[in-house]
Amino acid sequence: MRVIKIGGHELDQPSFLEGLIAALRRMRPLPLLVHGGGKAVSAWQQRVGLTPRYIGGLRVTDDETRELAVMTLAGLTNKSLVAALTQAGLPALGLCGADLALVRVEPLPELGWVGKPSTVDAERLRHWLAEGLLPVIAPIGLGPGGLYNVNADQMAAAIAAALPAEELVFLTDVPGVQAEGMVRPSLRAREAEALIAAGVIRDGMIPKVRSALEALAAGVRRVRITNLSGLEAGGTEILAEA
Repeated sequence: MRVIKIGGHELDQPSFLEGLIAALRRMRPLPLLVHGGGKAVSAWQQRVGLTPRYIGGLRVTDDETRELAVMTLAGLTNKSLVAALTQAGLPALGLCGADLALVRVEPLPELGWVGKPSTVDAERLRHWLAEGLLPVIAPIGLGPGGLYNVNADQMAAAIAAALPAEELVFLTDVPGVQAEGMVRPSLRAREAEALIAAGVIRDGMIPKVRSALEALAAGVRRVRITNLSGLEAGGTEILAEA
């Protein structure tokens, strides 16, 4: 069982979507997909005169930004991806974490309407996977007072841990975690934290690496960060301490 997290930046590229569809057609059993869409949310923020703000790589989400995030992530981004997969003959089922309370979250008050996954309805997800469906989950969760924006890396890690998945893959636009101009084939927790402290790992890569470590600690057997060309075997494998 495999969970694949797709960045929103990649979904804007037709060649990426074509390559993803080709890769999914070769996979049996089908994986579960979690997608982001931060680039699209930022674009909508700017359209209405809002300035995107981040703390530790996580988007600060006020009332207006929450509306835009739900509209963009659970709406246009999710349904556009599902439509493309379905037209290609894949049995995609588009959802967000709030549907059937699939993913409940604990609020992160310093970030506004942002939550971190606390519980996942893994039984329902396993049922859909066993039926041969391809769940496609947007990073909107259910918490106190309603809907919460969720970092897609954290959403993917929580779902992978709950299933539990044999492998979690973070698909991004780079071939892996880079240090000193080279892609690291593997990275352990202490090394990762040192690279974060040194500013080598920064911005959106920080929640990817930390989510990978959390997934490993929760029982996911293998976690990788890679691009589409490395989906089968490449990228950086994140390792727990020996």
